[in-house]
Amino acid sequence: MKKLMIAAAACCLMLSSCGDDEPQRIKYESVDLGLSVKWSTMNVGALKPQDHGQLFGWADSTGSHKTFDGINISYRSNDNGTETTIVNWNTVYYGGKNPPLDISSTTYDIAIYNWNANWRMPTVDEWQELINRCTWTVENTDNQTIVYRVTGPNGNSIILPMTGVRATSDIESMSSSIGCYWTSTLLPLNKQSAMGYESAVPCAAWSIKFDADKRPTLSPAIRCYGMAVRPVAR
Repeated sequence: MKKLMIAAAACCLMLSSCGDDEPQRIKYESVDLGLSVKWSTMNVGALKPQDHGQLFGWADSTGSHKTFDGINISYRSNDNGTETTIVNWNTVYYGGKNPPLDISSTTYDIAIYNWNANWRMPTVDEWQELINRCTWTVENTDNQTIVYRVTGPNGNSIILPMTGVRATSDIESMSSSIGCYWTSTLLPLNKQSAMGYESAVPCAAWSIKFDADKRPTLSPAIRCYGMAVRPVAR
């Protein structure tokens, strides 16, 4: 009788663990491209590699703050034909007035917060390595989503989809024509002027941008803008 009771309990446990209501777990995988770090196969918030995923402000690990409250952005045309972006920063969000020089592996890290401690955001140097040492080829997926296939020195590859960007308050443009990804690295205050920014605080961080006609480049963006995040393995 005791053996029958144990067998019945085991059967019930197996049935309960196989129920249709159990949520499907997303398996996060990394690829060795022959670089200094392994890159994940998809963006934070994505269900599959070709998805754009969620857009985050820099250092907004929850992705919940999507407004520019306390941030005033204006522009000034210069005599030499350039334009200066003037940012008046008065908010505690997106890293606040005194953000870390690099948020990778910190409490601001978007990858760690949304996935787990096995992942982190890539630095500007790691993105630069991906740009310089890999072959970037435009492809169309089965549903006609435009992506870049990034092939490393060892022949392995990942894809980076076009993601769009949130560049105005409360508006997300999930565009299929542009890719915008955050690095974990801040643009230091003493380098802002040379990059066309004027602010009393470090208002920008490094990002990577590309489209189907333009190879990826590193450029700074205001920290409150919403961009995708592609983690690397820790």
